[in-house]
Amino acid sequence: MKRTTLRDLAASVGVHHSTVSRAMKNDPRLCAETVKRVQRAARELGYRPDPMLSALMAYRSVNRKSSYQSTLAWVTNYPTRDGWKQFERNAYLRGAEKRADELGYIIEPFWLREKGGPPSRVSKILFSRNIQGLLFVPQPRSRAHVNLEWEKFSSVTFGRTLARPRLHNVDNDHFTSMAILMRQLKRKGYRRIALAIWPRIHESNDRAWTAAYWSFQNVLPQRQIPVFMDPVPWKKERFEKWMQKHRPDAVVSHTEFPLQWMQEMGLRVPEDVGFAMAAKHEEFPAHYSGIDERNELVGELAINVLVQMINRGEKGVPPVPVSTLVEGSWVDGKTLRNVYSKG
Repeated sequence: MKRTTLRDLAASVGVHHSTVSRAMKNDPRLCAETVKRVQRAARELGYRPDPMLSALMAYRSVNRKSSYQSTLAWVTNYPTRDGWKQFERNAYLRGAEKRADELGYIIEPFWLREKGGPPSRVSKILFSRNIQGLLFVPQPRSRAHVNLEWEKFSSVTFGRTLARPRLHNVDNDHFTSMAILMRQLKRKGYRRIALAIWPRIHESNDRAWTAAYWSFQNVLPQRQIPVFMDPVPWKKERFEKWMQKHRPDAVVSHTEFPLQWMQEMGLRVPEDVGFAMAAKHEEFPAHYSGIDERNELVGELAINVLVQMINRGEKGVPPVPVSTLVEGSWVDGKTLRNVYSKG
């Protein structure tokens, strides 16, 4: 049977084929009635996109710089305008801007707390700027809620700090990254491995670091060491007591405090105790050992997901949120010994 084409569909409805293409993507600039007519006709005629043509268009979009398509909103929700600018989030933005530019999009910041007002007002401001895509920076706290008229936008979030609504998200694969780190420490002969983490970070990565840490502790021969997870700000005296009681031969953390305090205790790193970063960002010294979370790649992939949603006309809260995870890579620095164990 002859495949129904866009031009066939356009002729049956009495519109231009470009209008059909836009209607199938739920372009908000089209009249809602036109969109309904086109999509109804598509169902009746059994229209399906040509897979070979779709593949060709995808190939061209990757290998050719696009002209301007639209503006995407970089949505932040911190108490201050620049409060989101921390470590990995700067890398997210660099990666996102790079990929957006390749696809013909521009990213503009949008601070929710500056706009204020009911969800309808904030949504109207975004919609009036012809913004179809929203990219949510991690929230200032875990299990956060944001209210907007979601049906008007395609939306993606970094990580899982936005608990309601549940959107498609892009993030580092924190569980696998911690597992890579633990295997590296074991290969280097460390057996009493300890983890020091802030409660807020523990929650923001959905407890993935501690889950991987505890699962790996079960294969180590020595007695398990409890996680140091005191409320912030940490107290040096309590950390020192924890160190003296459990005597780890390596400490893993996302902050430099443990390294600094161990050195102030007279411990040599890495001769007496090793130290590894669970998330080694560019702001940290290059000689630290740890996991590179590849955050620029996370930013690029977030744009890919968002633009694909826009192209498909996928708006609103997804019935099944999908996570896109990037595996971290090991960086062999100088805060761990370089002698590998044969065991």
